[in-house]
Formats: sequence, C-alpha cells, structure tokens
Amino acid sequence: MDREEKLKFADLHIHTSISDGWLTPEETVEEAYRAGLSAISIADHDSVGGVRAAIEAGSKFGVEVIPGVELHTGYDGMEFHILGYFVDWCDKWFNEKLLSVQEARVDKAKMILERLRSLNIDISYNVVNVITGGMVGRPQIAQALLDRGYVRTVQEAFERYLGIDRPAYVRKYPLSPIEAIKMIRKVGGISALAHPVFARTDEVLPELVDHGLQAIEVYHSKHDVVSTRHFEELAKKYDLLVVGGSDAHGREVSIGAVRIPYRFVEKLKEKASKKTAQTYVSNLRPELLHTTASH
Repeated sequence: MDREEKLKFADLHIHTSISDGWLTPEETVEEAYRAGLSAISIADHDSVGGVRAAIEAGSKFGVEVIPGVELHTGYDGMEFHILGYFVDWCDKWFNEKLLSVQEARVDKAKMILERLRSLNIDISYNVVNVITGGMVGRPQIAQALLDRGYVRTVQEAFERYLGIDRPAYVRKYPLSPIEAIKMIRKVGGISALAHPVFARTDEVLPELVDHGLQAIEVYHSKHDVVSTRHFEELAKKYDLLVVGGSDAHGREVSIGAVRIPYRFVEKLKEKASKKTAQTYVSNLRPELLHTTASH
C-alpha cells in the first residue's frame, strides 16, 4: 500500500437534511471534501432520499459516496439503530418500505409534541417541520425548544425532555432490529449495529449475529477509549466487520470528527453483494438517477 492510500480516510455515518441533519446532501459532500475525507456514507434515518444528490456532488468533489441508511428499531424496551451500507437505493420495494417507516416516525414525532404539551410546552408539528424541511426527529424538536427559549442548549433539551426515559420520550419503534437486518440483506446491503454504547450490546449481539448482522460501529463520536476497545474485541469475537463514523448532523459534531482508514471501506466492498457494489460505482447512469422513489 503506497503513502497516498494510507492517507485515505472515511466517515461512514453522516446525516443530511433529508432526515434530521442540518446540511443538504450537496453541502454535506462539500463539507466532507473540505475535511479531507476520501469516502463517506450518507446514512439518513429511514431514508435514501439524499443518496442521488450526494453521489452527484461526490462526482464533482472527488468524494466517494457509499449509499447507506440508518434504521430506527426497538427490541425488549430498548432502542437499537441498524446501519445499512451498499444498499440498493433504487429498489422499489425498499423505498416503499422506508416510506412506511417514515410515516411511523411522523406519528412518533407528533406523540412527542403531545407529551411536551402536557408539560405546558406548546410547539406544533408544522413549526418543527420547517426547521429543515426534512424529516422531523428529536434534533428538530430540540432545536424548536431552544429557539423558543424552553432550554438553553440542544443538549439540555435531550437531558430534560427528549432523551431516553425523559418525560417526552416515546418508545415506539416501526421495526425490530432483526427485521431491519433482513430488509438490508434483501437489497444486497451490509448491516451494522450503530453506536453500540447506547444499547445492551453484549446481551443482544449474539442473537443479531445469528440473524445476519455483519458489522459493528466500533468508532463513534460518543465512544471513549474503553468502549472502543471493548467493541473491537466484540468484532473479533463474532467475526464482524468494523465500521465507524462521526454521526454528524451538521452541528455540534462535525463531519470527519471520527474517521477510519480506507481499508475498512475496502473490507465492506468485499462483502457487499455484486449487484449493489456495481450499482454504486455506476458513474450515475441516467436510469439510476431517475428511479428512486420520492420521499
């Protein structure tokens, strides 16, 4: 491996305004370019709606864009997020399935706002929706709380109202992690457990692996040295691919804040289905650019 190859890095967990990020897909790719990244994965929540624009921008800036998704799931009262890499983002069934998941997320957001109203915090869904023009999630609700003076920081919004087990948190999950793994596999993708520090990873990982989980996010902006080493050990124990990324949403955590050597991307490519690997390096064939479902 030459020196240039050694210096290539990737951030495989980035969100855009299509879900709950603050930057458009094009702005996200430009920011990745400025951060010196060679490859990124757009992993919006329950949506691949930003992949096409990101790939186009990647062609312009020379940044490799891996089509991805982050699926919001729950199991046994606990929240799990499952990342999918090299998914066939043009697949009609997959897009229709994601659309139904997005509708469930809207219902959940409205339930959160209703709980806030019970706490004498009156914010409408429409007000939150215009913050980014994308999918409404807890970050947008947190920003609305900040904008209207209910909290002093976004972090305070989560600590007081929106975080797990806080008064406005809603335990409603459109998918189980096993269903998410099967969805990703059906469209040729590689499934990974996202930010395992937030889940009962040691307890559930054997079952997820039995059902086809292929990777684990070892490196993440919320992982300290101890947890990172632990997840490295789990990856070895269960023969899982290693992935990592910033989980950047455009504020607070910057794109490229967590970056991994490009060799991890190469290992993903080796495992990706031949179909989706070819699709993603298709140089934006016209038939691919006009087949994604609208979101």
